[in-house]
Amino acid sequence: MTKPNFQQMPLEQLRVYILEHRNDDEAFHIYIDRRRAQSPNQVPMTIEEAEADLQRRFGQQAS
Repeated sequence: MTKPNFQQMPLEQLRVYILEHRNDDEAFHIYIDRRRAQSPNQVPMTIEEAEADLQRRFGQQAS
């Protein structure tokens, strides 16, 4: 079986493919590269920001 062309595949379709083929490292890396290319200036969260975000979300669910 030949692999699909991950570069030509729409990003959402690639995400679905990865969820169905979790051991396909090539597809995963291409997906991550393409996502990063869409948002090159996005700064990752600090641990403190992530904790605050989780607390905010958890608090919203409990309400």
